[in-house]
Amino acid sequence: MSITPKVVSLTPAVFHLPEPVNAVSRTYGANPIVPRGPKFRPILDRVRSGLVEALGAEADYEAVLMTGSGSTAMAAVLGSCLRKDERLLVIRNGAYGDRILEFAQALGQPVIDYELPYGVRPDFARVEELLASADAVAMVHGGTSTCTLNPVAELGALAKRMGKKLLMDGISSLFVEPIDLAAWNVAAVMGSCNKGLHSHPNITCTIVKKDLLDEMGRFASRTPNLEIHKAWTKQKGGAHPYTIDPMSVLQVDAALSALQAEGGVAGRHATYQARAELLRAGYERLGLKIARFEGQPLQSIGTMLEIPAGNSYEAMADTLASNVVEGRVFEIYSAQGKLSDRYFRLFNMGEYPLEAYEVFLKALAQAL
Repeated sequence: MSITPKVVSLTPAVFHLPEPVNAVSRTYGANPIVPRGPKFRPILDRVRSGLVEALGAEADYEAVLMTGSGSTAMAAVLGSCLRKDERLLVIRNGAYGDRILEFAQALGQPVIDYELPYGVRPDFARVEELLASADAVAMVHGGTSTCTLNPVAELGALAKRMGKKLLMDGISSLFVEPIDLAAWNVAAVMGSCNKGLHSHPNITCTIVKKDLLDEMGRFASRTPNLEIHKAWTKQKGGAHPYTIDPMSVLQVDAALSALQAEGGVAGRHATYQARAELLRAGYERLGLKIARFEGQPLQSIGTMLEIPAGNSYEAMADTLASNVVEGRVFEIYSAQGKLSDRYFRLFNMGEYPLEAYEVFLKALAQAL
């Protein structure tokens, strides 16, 4: 009798989740919770406080939940945290900087576009020059398209000195990378309950500074079902202005407990760093070239690699997904947009033992 191999996902969106999160899915149907009933409020309160506490940001920030993925949080922050006449400087050096620009333009936000090649560190003399004509600035922290980290702390210091609002895309860095929102002068974060938190991608979060939340009550609404101030006002009272899925909120609650059991963000960062160090040493032994960009540290969640001569992403992906090695097969990810003809990406996210990545290196050697 053949045994079905275990699929290990080396992608940044769909991967195996903690057992407590999976248990919610199995048991919820027996005792569903009414989203506007009395049992929901303590869960909602616990999750909202748990998100900011996990980030060490409870003194200055509030979490607001939204139905949707990280892109939902991006739309919500851009549509809620800016007045419609504020000029937004968008620093983009990757696919998700491109998305910030796309969303801001769709909302009719006046934008100043600072476009760089993917992965290239911003020139802060140029940033200062452009920011002088802007009211706010937005930048991605974890550049998933290149697996690098952007200098948000440096940008935050500049924005603070110039009196500008900083919006950060933390979708792929929250709960994995060390982040100090207050010290970095971040006004609002486009977040995720999926990626680093290891819950399902059907509930997301925004993290917003308390004084900005109060101010946002005077902003015109531009994304009615994603209006952060409206959602925050309702969620403080244990409700939500639109339908929200209590099972998904319970899964986030379970994911927060799993994060705490791992030692919080510091513990998860250490887990991811151990994986990345093992894998990167293995890639170099196999003769693969890691994509590195001057002044840009690599993310803990994954690595971008050059497609080796004589091979293709499609051939490697097909082989890894079908060739069983020690009971496992592996799903990998292409690069994005402008880089997809030269690079591929391997992520080390989700709930897998370190041994799974050792097996992966054997499978990768065979695929090459």
